[in-house]
Amino acid sequence: MPLSPTFAMLPDTPDSRLLAELSSYSDDLSEAGDAIKQALEAGHESPLRQPLTSYAVVAYVRVFAHSNVRSGLLAHVPVPPDLVETHDMIRGYRNTTIAHSQSELSMSLPLASLTTEGTVRQVVPITIRHNLPRTAARRIAETVDRMSALVSELIKPLAERLTAEYRHASPAAIAGWPVPDFDHERADRFTAQSRRRRQPRFVACWDVDVEPVDVRGHAV
Repeated sequence: MPLSPTFAMLPDTPDSRLLAELSSYSDDLSEAGDAIKQALEAGHESPLRQPLTSYAVVAYVRVFAHSNVRSGLLAHVPVPPDLVETHDMIRGYRNTTIAHSQSELSMSLPLASLTTEGTVRQVVPITIRHNLPRTAARRIAETVDRMSALVSELIKPLAERLTAEYRHASPAAIAGWPVPDFDHERADRFTAQSRRRRQPRFVACWDVDVEPVDVRGHAV
């Protein structure tokens, strides 16, 4: 049955699976683009700059990682030659600095503050960290935009082909199309341990003082 009076999910075919996969890449790149642009707008001194740039890098690299529900984007489109250097920089920054603490952009030291006589007053730890330079952030923003445009170029003809294929499907046929599994859970039971499967399933987590609603806007 349709999702609603105005939307239905397509039958499971290689093309419809590919369209869903491309949509997933597009969503990740959109998150990366929004985050890096907000970081640039926030300015170098903003406390938001580091978490925003970090998230942008994580979201970008996620696009190229193979998972249990999709292949990496490189299975469908290569990184343009003029973007390879920046692409590798982003992956390296994610691996050595954001996901792991292995780079020389961060240094932790055991320090001792001294008295005027040169003796130890107090031992204190300190960490010095270099945030992503503005020029590197701009390169990331350009790379995300370009890769997002390439994904859009793949989506457009595929969506048009599927539109032509299903344009004349009857209401009776559409009534037999699959429906994704929508579920909900209390937010105080949130564990983030579930893994997405190929069969579409979405789980919303609700705060205990918020009444969950289904996709049609009705309380459940």
